[in-house]
Amino acid sequence: MNDFSSKLKKEIQNIQVPKDKLNTAIEAGFKKGKRKSKRGHQFIYFSSAAVLMFGILVSSAFISPTMAEVVSKIPYLSLIFKSKSLDMIIWDKLNGKSYKVSSVGVSYTPKKSIQISLDGSDQYYDEVKNEVKKTVNEVLQSKGYDSYAIKITQQKDFKDYELNEEEKKEKGLLESEVTKTLKQLKYTFDSVFVDPTEKSIFINIVGSKDYYKDVTKDVQKVAFETAKTNHYPGYKIKVTRVTVEISKSDKGSLIVPVISEGLMSKKEFKVTGVGYKSKPLKIIIRTSIKSSNPLAKNLGEEIETEINEFLKSKDISSVLGDEKYEIIIYSKDKNKIN
Repeated sequence: MNDFSSKLKKEIQNIQVPKDKLNTAIEAGFKKGKRKSKRGHQFIYFSSAAVLMFGILVSSAFISPTMAEVVSKIPYLSLIFKSKSLDMIIWDKLNGKSYKVSSVGVSYTPKKSIQISLDGSDQYYDEVKNEVKKTVNEVLQSKGYDSYAIKITQQKDFKDYELNEEEKKEKGLLESEVTKTLKQLKYTFDSVFVDPTEKSIFINIVGSKDYYKDVTKDVQKVAFETAKTNHYPGYKIKVTRVTVEISKSDKGSLIVPVISEGLMSKKEFKVTGVGYKSKPLKIIIRTSIKSSNPLAKNLGEEIETEINEFLKSKDISSVLGDEKYEIIIYSKDKNKIN
């Protein structure tokens, strides 16, 4: 065990955590120890103990000089990787104060902003909106984030239009008749949806692009004539080919969100966009600095160093394995600055 690990272990052992908070932290740590990608079914396992101890470490009200030195040696992006995402931190903080929060969002375009939507009456909204904004600002300050505007809005309840009895009858009849006719003619499709308020029939075709092109006009004609025969003329027929592809998460999807939050949350990096391409992995950073600016090259090198430290850290190198990657950083005028 190296000196850094020994020092970290010793400091963690010295942290005093109330029993009730420890139980909560342990439960949260184990939940976080197994992360599931939203884009697939691949599970990525991290050290529950490391995440748990890090959570206790950074949330401690008091930190020893030795621990402050230890934390300062952890790469900036790795600190974010070991923490919850910014929206979840804000969500937990606001719910912990019993605010009626309906949603928390982080937006990078057209401007960087934290968007909070509140439930409740107009009076409630007016009473708490400034307090909520103050709380969110405190979270941002605690993480050293200075590039976000904070937008607090009131959630308005919109009731969906309800079909009347005649419209329900029309919808049910046409969906049944069009489906039956298309099946009889051996077309392959997975849905027929009728909107009597817009006089539209939506049909989704299943098959190749060539099959879709071949049958679209015929399907439109069949559906139109079926509606007309059933005394509902004038319907617009919209034939689509919507497919849902489920693929395993690529490595870029696991690391780019962390890079995005870290670089776009601080004004000093001047980052306006983060993206990536797979096979081979290319991490693409857009900045607001012009290539003619004397500081452009230094900024590009600084950003590249931050990303490299993160990608070469123990947590991420175990995810990337031997995969090669390239970091490309662009200026505002689309010139490479690293």
